[in-house]
Amino acid sequence: MASNAQQRLPPFGRPASAIGGSCIGTISNRPGRGGLSGAAIIRRTSRRFFAISCAVAATALFLSAVSFAQQPGGRQGGPPPAVVVEKVEVQQVGDPTRFTARIEAIQAVDIRARVTGFLHAVSFKDGQVVKAGDLLFEIEPDELEALVASARAQVTRAEATRQSAERTLARNRELFARNTASQAALDEAQAAFDVASAEVQVAEATLNTAELNLSYARITAPISGTIGRATFTVGNLVNPSSGSLARIVSLDPIRVAFGISEGLLVTMRQQQASGNTVDPDALKLTLRLANGTDYGERGRIEFVESEVDPQTGTVTVRAVFPNPSYILIPGQFVTISVREKEAPNLPVVPQAAVLQDRKGRFVYLLGQNNSVSQRRIETGARAGNGWAVTTGLKGGEQIVVQGIQRLADGMTVQPSEGQPVGGGS
Repeated sequence: MASNAQQRLPPFGRPASAIGGSCIGTISNRPGRGGLSGAAIIRRTSRRFFAISCAVAATALFLSAVSFAQQPGGRQGGPPPAVVVEKVEVQQVGDPTRFTARIEAIQAVDIRARVTGFLHAVSFKDGQVVKAGDLLFEIEPDELEALVASARAQVTRAEATRQSAERTLARNRELFARNTASQAALDEAQAAFDVASAEVQVAEATLNTAELNLSYARITAPISGTIGRATFTVGNLVNPSSGSLARIVSLDPIRVAFGISEGLLVTMRQQQASGNTVDPDALKLTLRLANGTDYGERGRIEFVESEVDPQTGTVTVRAVFPNPSYILIPGQFVTISVREKEAPNLPVVPQAAVLQDRKGRFVYLLGQNNSVSQRRIETGARAGNGWAVTTGLKGGEQIVVQGIQRLADGMTVQPSEGQPVGGGS
């Protein structure tokens, strides 16, 4: 019985070592347990395997579709992405030479008292803009006016003495002509007249000095500019040794000083000697302020120092800039850029529109049917807040400037127009 039962067992119940060749080859067509033959078991197993395979394939296809929809280039996940596009503008761009510069006032004056007296009035506010001739300080004039009056009296007295000496001289001359006066008397009369005339001149000079000192009681602005803090207030005694009462600084125009190397100066001199002279008026001078913004006014070279600083080995160059808004203040440090006015015309793109990979820099160019494509570019000098493009772009082409993070080559987008592309000046 046991041997017969073992012979009726299907191959699946046999040990693995007893199964040889393929499984199908060992299955009998005779009914096994449950009334199923070997062929029926194979058909049922095949149907289950086919069903499982279809389910796996469907799942893989679904996951692939989802992944494709989530990729940047896929369009199945929703509407095309919105981007901002702008037309590329062509600007004059040149490689500037940059120097660290310091702001200097062209004119600066310390206001000082020229006579002794008590301050009677202060006629300005700290930080006020003043013009040449404006009244700044008044010193009590009483004592000075008294000195003027005394000097005038001295002039009157000296003039009277001179007139008396002149009449005496005239009488002695007449008497000497009639031989009734000696030569000695005439000489004495002449000397007295000369002394009296000199006394008149002395008195007049004293009067002029007194009047001049009286005028110094009114202290006016010698230049136009911005005045600082008054160091003395009303009631204080001031004199020529009191120091500065206030300081006026001229702010418009203003000077920018920067140093060039001794070697660069030698090169410039050699170019001048060979006839390749650079016209200062052909240079474009711009400033970058401490906060990173560009100054709106343009400057010009004023002069170059004739000596080399032995401590730094540089030569100071001074330029003049308009300063109507008083943005530049003496003592500030700025960056000055010097370039030629007749610079080449190149397309300029914002820095935010430029991407970079291992192959280099590129932008996304808007083409037909609102599709974008990568355009490889080569950039040159900085132009304001953008890059000058030496190759790869033309003026008038539209590039994507916003929304470039999820773009891919050939992708369809929803573009909207922005401002014309430019790097600023």
